[in-house]
Amino acid sequence: MILNLWKFLLLFSTFKSCVIFDQSSDSSSYVRSTRDIHTNCGPNDTVPPNRVNTTEQLMLLRKEIRLANITLLIVPLDEVGRLLWVSGFSGSNGQAVITQEEALLWTDGRYFIQAADQLDCNWEMMKMGTDESMEEWISKTGAGNKAGADPNIVGAGDWLDWAKVLKEKGIELVTVDNLIDNVWTEGNGRPPAIFKDIVVHDMKYAGETLEDKVARLREDLVENNYFGMVVTELDEIAWLFNIRGEGKSHSEGLYHSPTFDSICLVTPQEIMLWLHSSKVTEDLTSHLNKPDCQSSHTCVTIKDIQTSLADIADWVDSQESLETLLVTQPSNYLSGASYAVYRTIPEDYRALGDSPILQMKAIKNQVETDGMIEAHIRDAVALCDWAAMMEEQVQDFGAENWTEISAANRLAIYREEQEDSRGLSFGTISAFGPNGAIIHYSPTPDTDSSIARDSLYMVDSGGQYLQGTTDVTRTFHYGEPTQEQRERYTDVLKGAIDLARIVVPDKTQDTAVDLVTRQFLFNKGLDYRHGTGHGIGAYLEVHEGPILVRMKNAKPGSFEVGMFFSDEPGYYKEGEYGLRLETILRVVEFDVSGDEYGKFVKFEPVTLVPFEPKLIEFEMMTPEQIDWYNNYNQLVMRDVGARLMESGKQRAYDWVEERTKFVSPTESYVFKRWASVD
Repeated sequence: MILNLWKFLLLFSTFKSCVIFDQSSDSSSYVRSTRDIHTNCGPNDTVPPNRVNTTEQLMLLRKEIRLANITLLIVPLDEVGRLLWVSGFSGSNGQAVITQEEALLWTDGRYFIQAADQLDCNWEMMKMGTDESMEEWISKTGAGNKAGADPNIVGAGDWLDWAKVLKEKGIELVTVDNLIDNVWTEGNGRPPAIFKDIVVHDMKYAGETLEDKVARLREDLVENNYFGMVVTELDEIAWLFNIRGEGKSHSEGLYHSPTFDSICLVTPQEIMLWLHSSKVTEDLTSHLNKPDCQSSHTCVTIKDIQTSLADIADWVDSQESLETLLVTQPSNYLSGASYAVYRTIPEDYRALGDSPILQMKAIKNQVETDGMIEAHIRDAVALCDWAAMMEEQVQDFGAENWTEISAANRLAIYREEQEDSRGLSFGTISAFGPNGAIIHYSPTPDTDSSIARDSLYMVDSGGQYLQGTTDVTRTFHYGEPTQEQRERYTDVLKGAIDLARIVVPDKTQDTAVDLVTRQFLFNKGLDYRHGTGHGIGAYLEVHEGPILVRMKNAKPGSFEVGMFFSDEPGYYKEGEYGLRLETILRVVEFDVSGDEYGKFVKFEPVTLVPFEPKLIEFEMMTPEQIDWYNNYNQLVMRDVGARLMESGKQRAYDWVEERTKFVSPTESYVFKRWASVD
């Protein structure tokens, strides 16, 4: 049974279904039932189609927990899918605790409804930020207990924090082998290990040599009194050495990033890079070892990743006079160096700190900036071409055969047709009607809704191109929207526009601007349970630090010229509809007449996909917001409209032209109010 179950989960691991269906209805008409969202097993809880029976998985794992002589096991989210296997939960943020009697999973507000659907009655869902934290819950299990975790998949920062809290209550956090690996094998459905090829990322896309990047890194380490650094974040290694991963990997889930298994050590005289030996080619070796690399100490010693921890330990032992090595602490989207790496280095010679590569990578050079702009134009061409086709099919022709999955698959084809496309940047969130209220919903065959003309259709998608990474959300309606839907769409659009319009001092923290976007919902007692924006990589991760636009952010980033980030407010009405508008913004310098108050920055949009006029109540907007809207539409027509016309895509051009017509600022309530006074 587990074999067949896992094959199903693996096939749809990038899809996140989050809707309970009325069993008497087909997939085009469904009603979410009420239930105890923590236990999923209330008297009115209709069993959702995407719920996973985890009884056998938990039985096998609890036997391993007993053999390991621990009280409970902590299971964090990882790229391989262990948490998905044991719990059935496919979200991008979660961690679980399993005892002999209980199984609990913590996740954030994006996934409350989804987790309640996917977790069966063996599990209790815990709300991050509302319920007690995982370590708080464990600390109440009793003094003398042992909590076990695999140090290879837990960040050192998290491990140390957990250990401190638990020690105060007499509970020991101990290292164990990965117990899930003992029971989840290829024999019962685990997919075989597949690793990506590693290719050189050409200078015409990177814009800076690896030698110069290494020199900058070394300079930063010296300035901060570090002898060297263990680099463990996969996107940082790919960026530092101008290499990318291509092809399939067994560890790829929702996000499709051109990264690869690796770890690196950089010191003033040495560079060691651990990779899967089978993926090391002559081209890669030559790229990492230029003829003159000896003089700049940039020759890269390549070793097999299977021996990385032992190699690091041996290297440490061989040093006659070792100084402090930087080990990366958690950042907004990454867990930092694993505890296994951290404990490999003696206590006197290690320090947890922020990776300097994080900031270097976030500030794009001119080549990367130009590439990101071009990637977003190509992506907009694909999305607008697809959107025009969908509107013609559903709204004009009355087609009833389009579903969330078939529409998402067709969008992927449109993107693949673009030059230098390298696939999607993440699994498309294609959500019609009530499914749109699930913030990170993606369809499965069991929840795949038909796309009709009676509700909103939200599409959050993105592509990978050699020039850059894209992430865009637009919300459509193929019929007549309700007044409430138009008002909520306009509230969200106003917030998105105001964030894009503001000017702030250079290096303003991202936490300072979130209120600008949420204010129009706040004024009506409404909100959304996700961040307003995230950084984005240049043909790397779709979620990139340090930027995380959210008022409650323990690790705030600062806006600097050259950064790119998303502007994506939304509104979600459970059981009815959801909408989100996401546009990538670029941080640029704002010209000021004097320097009394230092430098200032502003934001420019690089996502160029029109908004939906039929969903906008222009009377609710200010003249300044309408002015920004008109200027944005001019950019869309100039860059995307022209590209569509050049390629002979008349239908898409007409679709864009129809949505970018000039709107007079006199439509604003400001003018209408004064007109009524007159």
